[in-house]
Amino acid sequence: MKIGKPLYRVFSYLAHSIGRMRKSYYFEDYMRVYPDGLAYYPLRVRRKPTKTDLNNFTNHQKFYFFVSQFANGKKVVDVGCGSGHGCEVLKKRGGADVYGCDLSKASIAFAKSRFGESAQFSCQPMTDMKGYPDDFADVAISSEVLEHIKEYGKEEQAILEMKRITRNGGLLMIATPNSELLGAHGFYFDEISKLFAGHFSKFCIFENAFMPFGSARAAWEQRVKENRVGVVISELINLEESVAPEGMVPEIKQGLPPGKFSFDGIEFDTTLLHNTHSWIVLARNEK
Repeated sequence: MKIGKPLYRVFSYLAHSIGRMRKSYYFEDYMRVYPDGLAYYPLRVRRKPTKTDLNNFTNHQKFYFFVSQFANGKKVVDVGCGSGHGCEVLKKRGGADVYGCDLSKASIAFAKSRFGESAQFSCQPMTDMKGYPDDFADVAISSEVLEHIKEYGKEEQAILEMKRITRNGGLLMIATPNSELLGAHGFYFDEISKLFAGHFSKFCIFENAFMPFGSARAAWEQRVKENRVGVVISELINLEESVAPEGMVPEIKQGLPPGKFSFDGIEFDTTLLHNTHSWIVLARNEK
């Protein structure tokens, strides 16, 4: 079924409202990112993808290009894997055993049919991954999912589950929007740092690349004055492949030059960072 933008907004509002009334913290209410220009929306409605949709997919892929550096020879779980495209990246770039889980039955069905040779997929929620035992994975990854869980106050439960399924000494990697750019749809710096500080002694937060604009710019400037900032990399952003509000002239945060970076003895390449709107958090699991 194809749908125009005004009707899509109505569907989106209704789907979110139903999800919250049911207190299920999920109701097939978020846009799903699929390959080949496919875009599925609330209530499994489909419409012709826009350039923003295609760029959104490209940006999702770039997160997996970055985190695949940590997956070589490892057992990896992609939590909230959606259509499974990221699992294919992880497998092709060296992941020994790749697993993906998501609460969306439609997404998992697609993932199994399209990427079943790259990963093992299962339908289970981020907050209760009973299909994975304790210490199951070397690396647990989640891209652009935690902000949706936050809407229902279950972000800490989700982090604890990711920690549970990851072995001692393993890594957790999460991307989630910076609220200085996207408002309530995300986390402010104090929120994301407090969440991880409560459960990990070793973690690293990378700032998103785009500077806040409008009234939100003051919040960033205040954080800088108070030294409440994550690691800032002068990211090599391809603006043609990025998503920005109409009329916004993107400005890139300036910090360390992209290149080799070390976190808790692990060296990796930050030239692969392309997190225009989102925090990327790396954490070492200690039990």
